[in-house]
Amino acid sequence: MKTTEKLFGLSWSLLSGALILGLGAKLVLSGALLAPPDLTPWWGPKVVEAAIAKEEEPAAGTNLPRLLSLVEKERQALFSREVALTTREEQLKVLAREVEERLRELKALQQHLRDSLEEETRLQSDHNRHLVATLEAMPPDRAGKVLEKMDDDSAVQLLRRLKGKEAGAILGLLPPDKAARLSHRLLK
Repeated sequence: MKTTEKLFGLSWSLLSGALILGLGAKLVLSGALLAPPDLTPWWGPKVVEAAIAKEEEPAAGTNLPRLLSLVEKERQALFSREVALTTREEQLKVLAREVEERLRELKALQQHLRDSLEEETRLQSDHNRHLVATLEAMPPDRAGKVLEKMDDDSAVQLLRRLKGKEAGAILGLLPPDKAARLSHRLLK
């Protein structure tokens, strides 16, 4: 049963990790792919425009319209960036809601799996109790034949639930190699 719990824990960890990794990648790709390609940097006009402006400085009075034009372009670029950032922010909010919804679904699934595992454990315990009672009612030679055909894990679980005298009598009737393996596992 511990093996089932370990597998459940491992598979849950892998599933959660894969989901979180996938959602993170989705957020990064969405941010990269949704940015407008013509968006200018936030720190000012393009380097080429600044170089052209410096080369064309004929007189102080004629430079003013060019500066106003650059300021207007910068204002428009900032406005475009603000619109793009607002759009991106809304998209990230949508993605965040999707992530939260998926996490809720995963938590519900995890709880369902825990409940199922507990139910399976309870049923297995009931079956083991019934089988132990059956083995106790059998003569030791017949019980030994039954345990001889069982896998080692199941046989050890049943032997642990039997009284010491009955378990010893059954182990004495098993083939020596199987009895040694089971005895060794009973010590753990």
